[in-house]
Amino acid sequence: MAHTKAKGTTRLGRDSESKRLGVKIFGGSPIKCGQIIIRQRGTLYMPADGVKRGGDDTLYAIRDGIVNFKKVLYTNFNSNKKTKQFVSVVSGETKLKVKSQKLKVEENNNIKKELEKKEEIVIEKRVAEDIESKNAKSESKIIKEEQPIKMPQINKERKKTGIKN
Repeated sequence: MAHTKAKGTTRLGRDSESKRLGVKIFGGSPIKCGQIIIRQRGTLYMPADGVKRGGDDTLYAIRDGIVNFKKVLYTNFNSNKKTKQFVSVVSGETKLKVKSQKLKVEENNNIKKELEKKEEIVIEKRVAEDIESKNAKSESKIIKEEQPIKMPQINKERKKTGIKN
């Protein structure tokens, strides 16, 4: 006879720790040289300018700057089209230049819109003036075309004699 009780087995206790994968620094954020941008398994995100890939496919910055994500459509080896996301680190000076160029473009667009609005106003005024002039011409034609109404004149002689019209 056994002196120890039978023990049940457990199915718990074999979970591994999570690897904390994913994007660590998002687009538009400043980054320093050596900081990790993305931890991944496989190459969901590809490295571009200013980014290197580690042995475990981790993407990290090789210079200071601002993180930039970009989707690119490319043709696969079997002529299928796919999109990949590329991660790059743009230096702060370059980013400032790009922003200033965007601001210049926006200013030019605003100026164009203002000019277009002014042109539309001028055109609307011209159209209104044309309509007014046409209305004035048509009214004057109507007035000229209408004949003055002539009132029948009754002869004084008929009144005296009592002859009715």
